[in-house]
Amino acid sequence: GGYIGINTQLILTTSNESELAGVMAHEIAHVRLHHLYSMIEHQKQMRIPMLASMLASIALGALNPTVGMGAMMGALSGFSQDNINFTRSKEKEADRIGIDMLIKAGFNPNGMAAFFRKMLENMRYYYTANIPAILRTHPLDEERIAEAENRIAQIGKTHYSDTLDYFLFKELIRTSVSSEGNQLYDFYKQQCRKQSPALACQYGYVLALLKNNQYQKAYDQMQPLLRQQEDNLYFQIAMAQAETGIGMVKPALTRYTEIYNNYPDNYAALISYAQGLMAANLPEKAGSILLKGSRQYKQDLPICRELARAQAASHQKSYAYFTQAQCLLIEGQKRGAMAQLKVAQKLAKKDPYLSARISAKIDEVKDLIVR
Repeated sequence: GGYIGINTQLILTTSNESELAGVMAHEIAHVRLHHLYSMIEHQKQMRIPMLASMLASIALGALNPTVGMGAMMGALSGFSQDNINFTRSKEKEADRIGIDMLIKAGFNPNGMAAFFRKMLENMRYYYTANIPAILRTHPLDEERIAEAENRIAQIGKTHYSDTLDYFLFKELIRTSVSSEGNQLYDFYKQQCRKQSPALACQYGYVLALLKNNQYQKAYDQMQPLLRQQEDNLYFQIAMAQAETGIGMVKPALTRYTEIYNNYPDNYAALISYAQGLMAANLPEKAGSILLKGSRQYKQDLPICRELARAQAASHQKSYAYFTQAQCLLIEGQKRGAMAQLKVAQKLAKKDPYLSARISAKIDEVKDLIVR
């Protein structure tokens, strides 16, 4: 347990690094304080009183249906309000702990309150009908935000600055989730510099070009960026992708190899290096790197898919089907995984070790399907 998921749209909504850190600190506080467990236990404790009130309302309804319905609605409203009050107290507690975390980590504590105020304004003006899940599970009100702001005001002012990496990562997210190439071009030409540094906007424009297979333009645009920050990981990976796209496979592989050697535990370095090896027609080496990565990043779908592709390209068909089955399990497709496992089982008859693994996995998936 204890996993925290950050929605991509939430990242794009943040204006600075401290706002993003504020959201993360708040969620980490929930986990550290076991708030989800407390909420479940609280609801269990309230179940019997609620049931008793409902039964009393039904009995009253037998004598007077109108009074009985009113009593039932009153009981439901009372327990709903109790849950809201319980949730609000936990939210305020997470705010207090989260602010302390931000200060200790060197972030601007005002980032949390500023982002919550931004969400409250969005809720008022844009979500009058369909309130997003995060606002339903994390209720916001003026009192809570004011309390956080007052707490922050008691802390002496310090100068805080955002790292370039935050803005580069934000543009990486923006181009990854967008499906409109022309809109991306317009954004980077007209709007981006109003909210992000020039380097981040130029990098985002390169990513938009890469996404639309404009590799030569991307390569040309990357030259001045690398002259300014030659060792920047984001820039190095983008340049290697551009080089691969225009057919400079060997220089790209050299660059990918250097990136991986410099950042052996970095997720992006791992994935990009494997893709570079595949482009250079070295699927066995790519498979070896990805297999190692799959042990470090368990249940990771992109690594799983790349590994299956590398195994298929290196004619390890039984392993490719077995890996593809595991990819489908990560996606929750149990029956699809079973179909892949049965194909893998037929192909792995001469490999006792893999056959045993496949049989064990088939038994495991059978249990999952029955549940």
